[in-house]
Amino acid sequence: MLSKAKIIQELNSAKIAHSRWVKRADHLISGLPVDKAFIPLEPTTCGFGQWLYGPVGEKLRLNPAYRGIIEQIEHYHDRLHDTYGQIYKYFFVLPEQRSLLHKIVTFNSKRVSKKEMEQARLLFIELKELSVEMITLLERLEIVVREDENALQRAY
Repeated sequence: MLSKAKIIQELNSAKIAHSRWVKRADHLISGLPVDKAFIPLEPTTCGFGQWLYGPVGEKLRLNPAYRGIIEQIEHYHDRLHDTYGQIYKYFFVLPEQRSLLHKIVTFNSKRVSKKEMEQARLLFIELKELSVEMITLLERLEIVVREDENALQRAY
């Protein structure tokens, strides 16, 4: 059985993981070298996704009191990764069949044109807006968890 304190602790850790992911994307847009491995493309592999699809997120998803909020969070999380996927294409060399030397020399990146950088910045603005929406939902979830003692007991 998970305690309310444990759920809130896990929720806060997930928010921190998400904030770090957004900050790394910001570093990329700002021209700082960022290895693509540090900003996972797949929603299930980032730190937040590991929480959302892990044991705590799954238990919350199964509870009717939380299911709606969790589904909304998942929607925004998927959109965040879709948006980042578009940004990713501007910065990282595809395909992966490059020599090790080329990967080291280019730090997994490609030269980004001025037009691509403008488009990436616009996408990053969208990504930040999606992030704000998701954080708002996470805060709402935390309030519901704190206030709804009965739902916690039914869930576990």
